[in-house]
Amino acid sequence: MQVSEQATIAPFVLVRLSGTAVSTLLQFRADGALSALEEADALTRRRDALAGRLSEELHALIPALPDEDRRVAIRLRRDIHNGRPPRPASAVLDRVVARIGPGFATWLELRERSAAAAAHYERTLESELAASYAALAKHSGDGALARALSVAAPEILAASARADAVHGGSKQGRRLARTLFNYLIRAAVKTSPLGWLSPVAVCTIGEGAPAGSGESGSYRAVASLPHPLYFRLLQRLWAREDVGCGVRFHPPARIGDGRVVRSSYFHTRTNGFFWREDVLTDAAEHAREVTVPGDGALGSAVLASLREGDPAAPWTRVARLTDAGLIRGESAWPAGAYDAHHAVAGLAPHGTPFAESLSAIGEDLRLLADSEPRERAAITRRLVRRAHDLDEATATATSPRIPELSVREDVVRAQPLPPLPEWVGEALSAYGRRLASVLVVLPQYAASLRFWQRHVAPEHDWLPLPAFLARYMATPGPHLLDNLDARLRAEPPVDVRPGPSTLLPAFAVLFQATTLEDGERVIVVNQIMDGVGSVAARFRALFEPELLTGPLDAWLAHLTPSGSRPLELTVATDWNPIQARSAGRARPLDLGGGMAPRSGFVSLEQLRIRLDQATGTLVVEDATGPVVPFYSGLVPRRMLKGVANILSTIASPWFCAAPEAGGTSAAMLRLDGVDGVVHRPRERLGPVVVRRAHWAVRAAELLAAIRRPTMAGTFAAYRSWAAEHGLPDQVFVRRGGVVPDLYAKGRKPLWLSASVPLSLSALLDSLTEEDILVMEEALPVAGRDSVMIDGLPRMTEYVAHLSWGADG
Repeated sequence: MQVSEQATIAPFVLVRLSGTAVSTLLQFRADGALSALEEADALTRRRDALAGRLSEELHALIPALPDEDRRVAIRLRRDIHNGRPPRPASAVLDRVVARIGPGFATWLELRERSAAAAAHYERTLESELAASYAALAKHSGDGALARALSVAAPEILAASARADAVHGGSKQGRRLARTLFNYLIRAAVKTSPLGWLSPVAVCTIGEGAPAGSGESGSYRAVASLPHPLYFRLLQRLWAREDVGCGVRFHPPARIGDGRVVRSSYFHTRTNGFFWREDVLTDAAEHAREVTVPGDGALGSAVLASLREGDPAAPWTRVARLTDAGLIRGESAWPAGAYDAHHAVAGLAPHGTPFAESLSAIGEDLRLLADSEPRERAAITRRLVRRAHDLDEATATATSPRIPELSVREDVVRAQPLPPLPEWVGEALSAYGRRLASVLVVLPQYAASLRFWQRHVAPEHDWLPLPAFLARYMATPGPHLLDNLDARLRAEPPVDVRPGPSTLLPAFAVLFQATTLEDGERVIVVNQIMDGVGSVAARFRALFEPELLTGPLDAWLAHLTPSGSRPLELTVATDWNPIQARSAGRARPLDLGGGMAPRSGFVSLEQLRIRLDQATGTLVVEDATGPVVPFYSGLVPRRMLKGVANILSTIASPWFCAAPEAGGTSAAMLRLDGVDGVVHRPRERLGPVVVRRAHWAVRAAELLAAIRRPTMAGTFAAYRSWAAEHGLPDQVFVRRGGVVPDLYAKGRKPLWLSASVPLSLSALLDSLTEEDILVMEEALPVAGRDSVMIDGLPRMTEYVAHLSWGADG
């Protein structure tokens, strides 16, 4: 596919910022030990150099000596070479020493001084390591780290509160220290959004962009339980006839003959508005309960009259009408809802344990934001326990329990940050030209087009979408392989232009800004993702509408073909137990399974599919025209399955074939054939670093090279090994093996600094000899490349969105 070389850059940038100051890590540097080690190394080098000269002098002297003197000289040469003190003094030894001059006395002095310096280094490192454990324990008890841990890991916060729990004297103490240190690293130099460990903000690019301030920002935190829990609770509540009792009711209205609609609403703390409708199929049975207007009215008229009856209510959403069942609650969450707790709580029958549990959970969620860390940890544990009990008590065969229950807290900076400088936009434009040359059509989409030509086109010009999907899923062939399957690489390429049901090619570039050793400013690519805005959409409801919701809507409109309407896929994989949903940006397309909780959805039965001859693309349309069934969730699109995978590929069939894209976005770490230390240098494309330098080594080889009986010896050996192979002071270490690691160690890099012995201790305690390590340079460098935000130097990662139009 030929696309325009010049990329369009979205006018908004999501910023992930470290939750605590990067300077926090400076107190873990062993500066005293490093100074002592440098002094000891200097003395050792002088001692060894002098030993070499003395050894050469003795070697030249030995042939001319008498037999007795020769034997003593040989022993002395061996002792000097091995750094041992000479044998007991004797007249013969004195004669030999006199022959080699004053160098021997200097060597003895250097030997004693280097031994004393080495002992001083060991004592200093032990002292500074103990101070590091104490500082780590202090951080876990107060400040930003404690606030983050109180929700992310309350059990770790409780364990660290015990006296002398964090220390290096036992395996259990080191394990706790390692866990705390890794959380501190996440809060100081990593930028994966997880509550107070890494808040989120927005900014723009360029001097002409709206102004923002990096000073004195305020933050908003929203805590909630996993959305799957609320979804299951809604499923279970729908089956109850007493759902909605006690909620404020609107006057009922008749719809046709014998049917009455009863509507209700209430306001929520964060959601704004919740709406439900009950349809009573037998008005006579409920005559005492409701007053039916004398004349009938259509459903649209009923809704219009309800709006007139309460003009103060923010009518942002209306549940769909239904005539199924005697009393069936059709529940909807409000537009832009970020948590569903109050919507579900409002449906619970008042006075029942169900309602009481939800009320208690809601009160705890409200208390969480303003509590101290220890109290927050207790509230978090109580929330999980209550949610577990409620889930267990209400579970049914068709609505089973949630496998993982944990409290989630998302934190956003309410005010925008200052715009990124112009040079960042220029670097992104340069990288956009690079990506434009490597955009290709997904192999699975090519397989889908061939499926249409072979199995549909000979008989039909179009098919109802359900019929097409049924035939697609029932017919064996390469089209059934999903986008994660490497075997699709063998599919012949195809060339298509953006069609009526395809978004413009778009990708999100996750990057950081840094200054290189020579002073040049560059951006460093971390990851490449689908560019419809999913990562940013997750947080849109927490910002003021003009900061993120408006720009996201404009970006979606920019990507959607003229004359087409976007339909959003709501799929089960979007219900992540840790993260919030990103859905709600457009009218939903219901794929079944109850995953479209908002009103006004489109069903598959309303759509049909055909092949557009002009563009060579598959087109999905309804009675009014083409639609774009796009996916905007958090789970990577390549991991979708079934119908969601097929439709999302139709809407966005583009694939970025840049070599760095596969390495930065892969979920697996698989390493083969590492022999010795394998170094790959930094790779650049002009002002863009596309790959950081890295070093791969087997853990067994590293351990053999650096492990010593003491931590001081191991730390010194690692510094020597790192210097020998050219490693920088700071690296991130990923652990993998010849078997892909899908979920655990391979995706969790550890920060390692040659100036912080605690980081080396944490790494060594987590290694096995079967691991293969990839040590990637830390770029930007903690402590050197940081942005001042709210008075603290922080690490930042930016998410920018790029798109390309068709060439010509």
